[in-house]
Amino acid sequence: MKIALLNLSGDPNRAQEELQRRYPDSIVEAINRDEFQSASAAQRVRTVRALGPDVFAVATERLVWQRGQNAFLFLGALASAKQSVIVDMYGGWREEAKLHALAHAPARLAREFTTSRAALKRAAAELKRLEAAIDRGEHRQADLQPVENPKIVYLRASPGPGTQAGGASSHINGFVNAVRALGVNISLISNDEIAGMESAPLKIIWPTPIGSSRAAFDIYNNLLFTAAAIRELEQQSPDFIYQRYARFSWAGVAAAMHTKRPLFLEFNGSEVWVGQHWDRVDKLDLLARYESLNLKAAARIFVVSQVERTTLLNAGIAAERIIVNPNGADVEKFRPQIGGDEARRELGVAPDETLVGFVGTFGPWHGVEVLAEAIRHVPRDARIRFLLIGSGALRGRVEEMLRDADLLDRVNMKGVVEHDEVPRLLDACDILVSPHVPLTAGREFFGSPTKLFEYMAMGKAIVASRLGQIADVLSDEKTALLVEPGNVRELSGAIMKLAESPNLREQLGAAARQAAMRGHTWAHNAARVLDAYQSLRNDN
Repeated sequence: MKIALLNLSGDPNRAQEELQRRYPDSIVEAINRDEFQSASAAQRVRTVRALGPDVFAVATERLVWQRGQNAFLFLGALASAKQSVIVDMYGGWREEAKLHALAHAPARLAREFTTSRAALKRAAAELKRLEAAIDRGEHRQADLQPVENPKIVYLRASPGPGTQAGGASSHINGFVNAVRALGVNISLISNDEIAGMESAPLKIIWPTPIGSSRAAFDIYNNLLFTAAAIRELEQQSPDFIYQRYARFSWAGVAAAMHTKRPLFLEFNGSEVWVGQHWDRVDKLDLLARYESLNLKAAARIFVVSQVERTTLLNAGIAAERIIVNPNGADVEKFRPQIGGDEARRELGVAPDETLVGFVGTFGPWHGVEVLAEAIRHVPRDARIRFLLIGSGALRGRVEEMLRDADLLDRVNMKGVVEHDEVPRLLDACDILVSPHVPLTAGREFFGSPTKLFEYMAMGKAIVASRLGQIADVLSDEKTALLVEPGNVRELSGAIMKLAESPNLREQLGAAARQAAMRGHTWAHNAARVLDAYQSLRNDN
């Protein structure tokens, strides 16, 4: 049996293992994701048909987040696959035989198109209403009297997969745990589970995989999320609402106006810019209006870097409403001697080998392709191995680069791991790398990489790009070795320098942990939010 596998998100190896478990003795052939997504519908059908599969399989991170399921099942049938399946990383599974898909998919697609069009119309009317209300100043709370220990409801309405690994889940967990440690009551309303979240009450409003386009999917589910979140907020009656800004989301704005509570907006960057340059999405003009709505309605806007603050100031946002609040680390969870020796044995790393680690999303600005090139420049006879933790759009490309160079024997592509497993794996490493690259279209680097602060807290030697906030937080030759962004030879050279100098590794790692504890913890991050809430008294 032959399976043609299109991996959209999640861990491709895990998807392949699940397919081979369900279809023993099958042969799995991967479809190039980038080529597939850039092709027309007819070209996609021809691509799958040319492989002659018995099964057309689509792998995704979370089944309920995967739009276009009916279209994928129809495509597999048109490409003559006897069966089409969609599988996710958490045991989700949907399958359909060819004849059934051919018979039912056209009607399903028509209903989905009609539903999407109606959702866009409803959302446009709601957006217009909210814009007018903001212009009239109805979002201001003139009689607000801040309390010493406020009750917070955290809205997490990100319109897509990605919360189970990487900086987003670390940020949410870090902030929530820190405010709870400060004696504050906080609960969450989310559209998905949050990896590692056990300390606070969590209400999940599950999405529905409906939407004829990416924008339609996001908007349809934000309609559902907003309505349910407002009902939940009425019962909880918080002192303020904290929302992680998300594409096509207006839940925080509507909820703040409905409950007469202030909205604190965590703004990690413009989704309009991301939609133009990284993660293409339709309806950018509509997205720009939603973004403007959120920024106008928020009582306070928290950005992770000075660069992003300047961007908002240039857009006309009042300075007193913008607070720079960099990311941080949980220095108790991420610390030395937390199981690294055992993890090294499990990974098969010899005592005399240097292990170089990376954790994060394999995305466009994380520099994973540069890292793969740097690995190629490390001498073959060097006793150096690499551990790459995480997944993302560029994972397949990185694995292909390493395979072509015959280097997979020295690189452990660990993929997505449990949230609580990350500190132990980082502790197994001798060197940690953060090879970020400049942004496209001349955009100044505005990020505050969570991995950076977690690396520092681990007390390990760090090699990082001399870029944006990274260069502000780290000091070359004191808390890390900084290299020119995108410079493969400098990156590989710094790795070799540290591999050959255990004393330098120890010195840099100890200094980095001290710096993290002094000013880069989630407690610092949470305190700035709570201080901003108390300062509202001066504005009213």
